Amino acid sequence: MISSENSSTITSALQDLRLQGKAESTIASYRSDLNKCGTSLTNLGLTFHDLTKRNLTQLLESVKVNASGHELSPGRLSGVFSALSALMEYLVFNDEIEANPVPSFRKRYLTPYKRSRGVEIPRFCPTTEQVRQVINLAPNSRDKAIHMLFAKTGLRKKELRALDVEDLDLVEKFVMAKPTAKRTGRKLPLDDECCRFLAEWLHDRRFYKNASNEPALFIGILGVRIGRNKLGSLITRDGLAAGIHDPEANARQVDRKFTPHVYRHYLTTTLRE
Repeated sequence: MISSENSSTITSALQDLRLQGKAESTIASYRSDLNKCGTSLTNLGLTFHDLTKRNLTQLLESVKVNASGHELSPGRLSGVFSALSALMEYLVFNDEIEANPVPSFRKRYLTPYKRSRGVEIPRFCPTTEQVRQVINLAPNSRDKAIHMLFAKTGLRKKELRALDVEDLDLVEKFVMAKPTAKRTGRKLPLDDECCRFLAEWLHDRRFYKNASNEPALFIGILGVRIGRNKLGSLITRDGLAAGIHDPEANARQVDRKFTPHVYRHYLTTTLRE
């Protein structure tokens, strides 16, 4: 449980992010991380206003283990403290605290933590035969098209989820990714095989609820854009069926996971070869 004071601080900080024009996806991510921090602080008998360089170590020990008992990856932990730093900057700007202790704390503790405990095992890169097997195991044309588009374009999960039907051109054979901070080349070419899978999905998509009114390229049974968690889970589901995903692997055992990001490694490796 989060105390009412910590909950109120989180709500105000998120509203401040909206006023700054931050994307709703960013705000949703920050909300999750700040709720994690708020819960831990409440359990420690602290508020955000009480945070100092000294008691931040208590917060670090509290948040670095998730509800399942697994330690957060260095990158994930860094994201939590990025969200916390944004909230503390809001409190400084609002004259509620004198200084933000998070940046100096991150420099002292999280940078060495990341270096010493960072991922040293290379991420799993499937073979073309394994990718073909995963696609064959996908239960419907939508999921097959999602696998194929990941494999052929290297799109990030967020980018693929954001695609609309109008972003796809099967005549000129390309897909236009939405503009993001990490995306430089937006016009991504598609080969004949990928276009065939996408065409099959577009045919079947017509029979989904609300298909004519929903702009999203990939929709679910409720007729709305496929969810972020659903998109990730269908990839791991089919990877598990193919015997190349270990659901028991922790955050650092990336060589045992089949996730959307694996396809980026698959594409770059294939192109180099």
